[in-house]
Amino acid sequence: MESTGSQLREAPSQETIFRQEGEYWTLAYGGIVRRLKDIKGLQHLAYLLLRPGVRVSAVELVAVARGAVSSDGEPRSGPSAERARLTVTKAIKAALGKICEQHPTLGQHLSATIRRGYFCSYTPDPRYPITWQM
Repeated sequence: MESTGSQLREAPSQETIFRQEGEYWTLAYGGIVRRLKDIKGLQHLAYLLLRPGVRVSAVELVAVARGAVSSDGEPRSGPSAERARLTVTKAIKAALGKICEQHPTLGQHLSATIRRGYFCSYTPDPRYPITWQM
């Protein structure tokens, strides 16, 4: 536990899951487990969670969600950067909204650590490294 001013803060529990299982996702964080129906923004979040601290272009996220990625991980073709930014931002915003409704603790964590735009990233607190089970 760490003291942050007048509040005490605990690191998340050891079991952190963000896994797609058919049409649903299992999300576990802070000792709470929830299942959410699949929406595209969850796929974008999962891709970012596997790459903490890495800036990923919105074009790449759209290509991955469509399965339009070459063997070396590069997008084959896709929308313009602006269209990709709008698509990804909207999808991630919708996914974060669903997560906040169903799992407020995880929603708060992701809202504070996910960056959206032409480049997106997941940047968790380096003092509390998280290994997501996918």
